[in-house]
Amino acid sequence: MDTVAERILQLRVENDSLKVAVKLGRPELDESGENWKCQYEVSFGQERRYTYIHGLDSMQALQLAMTTLDAELERGAKMRGGELFHLDEPFVSILEAGGFGR
Repeated sequence: MDTVAERILQLRVENDSLKVAVKLGRPELDESGENWKCQYEVSFGQERRYTYIHGLDSMQALQLAMTTLDAELERGAKMRGGELFHLDEPFVSILEAGGFGR
């Protein structure tokens, strides 16, 4: 993946914490050559998940990847019974932190 952005979060669960790494890839044309895709990767400790999100153009693929990333982080934190933090503050959203709103 050609990573263009990365953020390290912390998942706090009771008296423990887990490193959560988030990477966003550069949008690229898909195999058809007509549409775009954007890869992202989320790692909760050693557990890693990545996928491609498709869009009609590079901006849409990037925006959809960021929106999906928010849902993935929220689901991952909920599954593990914890809360995400960034720079010691509760983490809300990739999009909100970027000024885009949700």
